[in-house]
Amino acid sequence: MASIASVTFREATADDVDAIRDVARTTWESDYPNVVNRESITDTVESWYGADQLAADVRRGDALVLVAERRDADAASDETTDDDTTIVGFVHAVVDGDRGTLLRAYVHPDARSEGLGRGLVDAALDAFRDRGCERAEAMVLARNDPGTAFYERLGFEHVATDTTIVGGDGYDERVYLKYL
Repeated sequence: MASIASVTFREATADDVDAIRDVARTTWESDYPNVVNRESITDTVESWYGADQLAADVRRGDALVLVAERRDADAASDETTDDDTTIVGFVHAVVDGDRGTLLRAYVHPDARSEGLGRGLVDAALDAFRDRGCERAEAMVLARNDPGTAFYERLGFEHVATDTTIVGGDGYDERVYLKYL
């Protein structure tokens, strides 16, 4: 798959589940402290990214889970091990016929502004095209201004507003569309 400097974008494996959950939790805690309470964040991360659920999605044929993996600067060029890399972002998507849906795209707060979110989404869009998709949808909580701006910068168009449940409460979620 593609890469940016010392970051590689690749399909997730079962070994990545804990790191993906850590990125999700850290991102939610950073981005939504004034929108969603900490207990709801914990419950949502556990619900959406429970170890068994996420491991099953990594293996499912219609699901797509990609990670951004950063190689540590001190690692020897020919001898990279799992200890020399860190998962710094991921995208979780599904394919349904001619539509690919980006359910979530997260980049660890410490790794932002490096093009990783764009790299992850571009890799997902390429995978959608490879699987015969003609359009891509993305969802983001309406109160996540950086997230909505991100998808708009990538050429997605806001086409609807739905409601999603987080921690038992309903939140407006913007739905974006992009033709491939």
